[in-house]
Amino acid sequence: MSRSIKGVHHVAISVKSIEQSTEFYTQVFGFSEVQRFEREDLNGKAAFLRLGDMHLEIWEFSDGVAPKDDLSNLKIRGLRHIAFSVANLDQAYAELKSKMKMSELRVGASGGRYFFISDPDGIMIELYEER
Repeated sequence: MSRSIKGVHHVAISVKSIEQSTEFYTQVFGFSEVQRFEREDLNGKAAFLRLGDMHLEIWEFSDGVAPKDDLSNLKIRGLRHIAFSVANLDQAYAELKSKMKMSELRVGASGGRYFFISDPDGIMIELYEER
């Protein structure tokens, strides 16, 4: 099976406002919206965003559930974090510093450098530079 996997196609996140989150990911990171669709059976709507080969699926549910530690319910907003690989972490830090609150630059146990920001729903986004 592992030989047939080509990579991660998308990450799905559940949010309070699809409009606010789509604006955040397009404005801050340069994603483009490529598709919108609805799932009446789930009382939800979604947007597919793309940046290069990476896709982000954003869900909004009319009966969304407040965040809590339960991975079994898609309607619960959030996940641990999304990590975006960047070529120049110092440049990314400088570009975002005036726009939002962020953590300090750090070196991880893996040797890579990173910092965190959060999206409008508090979903943590790691910007990561491999060493």
